[in-house]
Amino acid sequence: MIIRRAFFYWQFPAAVILPAWILVGWGIFAATGWQIIGLIVGVMMLTVAMLATAALIFARKDVRAERAVSWLDVGLLTVLHGLVIAVGFFTEATGLLGTLAIVAVIALFWSGIIQLVMETRRRVREALSNYEAQAARITNTPRRPRNDGDYIVIETSDGPASPRI
Repeated sequence: MIIRRAFFYWQFPAAVILPAWILVGWGIFAATGWQIIGLIVGVMMLTVAMLATAALIFARKDVRAERAVSWLDVGLLTVLHGLVIAVGFFTEATGLLGTLAIVAVIALFWSGIIQLVMETRRRVREALSNYEAQAARITNTPRRPRNDGDYIVIETSDGPASPRI
């Protein structure tokens, strides 16, 4: 639970800190100025993608209630964050690592959507079954006469009475 909570609190700061690390890392590890200028666009897209996936994870009611992400989220976030950190070192494998980071973001995005849909579907089914159970209890309770002053009104479940001629 501690690890899942740590990722819950870390995912929004990571969306800013990790892309900033790429810029700093490429500056330290001798990338050219033109590469860094081109990288700025990619870093902005990475920040938006990481914020979107964090928002999808945060949108789930179970995640907000427990203040902890799922284990699947932990695994995917670990892979993504590891790849982003590795991209910041600017090596010969940076192109491959960047491609794998894009795949990890896409996997995290679709995992977030699927988990959100599954949780919402489960909650809606629970609400419907609770509603149906409550409706069944209401319709199965016998009606009692009610006293409206000078009259006693007895309601029937057959519907309104038709006048007799």
